[in-house]
Amino acid sequence: MLESWTPAIIATVVLVVFLYGFSKTAMPVAGVLAGPLLAAALGAPIASGFIMPLLVVGDLFALAKFRQHVNWRLILKLLPGVLVGLVLTALLFRFLPISTLDRIIGVLILVSVGLEVLRRRKPVLTDTHRPPNRLAIGFFGTLTGMTTMAANAGGTAMTLYLVNMRVSMLAFMGTSAWFFFFLNILKAPFLVGLGFLTTESLIADLWFLPVVAIGALVGMWTFDRMNEKVFTNVALGLSAAASVFLIIHG
Repeated sequence: MLESWTPAIIATVVLVVFLYGFSKTAMPVAGVLAGPLLAAALGAPIASGFIMPLLVVGDLFALAKFRQHVNWRLILKLLPGVLVGLVLTALLFRFLPISTLDRIIGVLILVSVGLEVLRRRKPVLTDTHRPPNRLAIGFFGTLTGMTTMAANAGGTAMTLYLVNMRVSMLAFMGTSAWFFFFLNILKAPFLVGLGFLTTESLIADLWFLPVVAIGALVGMWTFDRMNEKVFTNVALGLSAAASVFLIIHG
């Protein structure tokens, strides 16, 4: 697999893997632009299979730092929608071009960001405790499953879900760490069945293990220097940027 890669492709993959490692320990949505870059460099099907084992390595770094801060209730509520999203996307892969699917996901994410920004402009609603909306949770779960399967950008939908639930920074990272660890393991049978995850791609992953580790360590250093307001604003801003990128480039 590596034998056919040009220096430009290798440089792109190094950047992408670093961003994914960074996103695992600093802010999940920070890696959303990496998905389209990797798809452009390797092709969407190959990219999905290639990056999954490296994402699991990044997950392990995140768990090492944030594992005690998980909110299991929020994960359990999201899982049914995620399963729907994974199956739906696996089916859509056979009928729709990946660019069309990415644009649909981009529109859904952008609308979600817009609704969250509008909600935050209403302080009365923001400070009022409301029971979780099952329809909204189902939507975010399905969107998370779709984005992680189609563009390795599940951090965007998960970010919007956790921002909507008003969790702390540590709970945000701990919940995300456990959630994406299980989600990436869950994706493996789908990727093997589709022929995206192969022995060849696993061998290629070994070359990039140090890069994902460096990204994760830099992410830890960055997280320790962020405050709650900056964390939330950057998360929403990157989510909007990722959605626009998906809509334009597919």
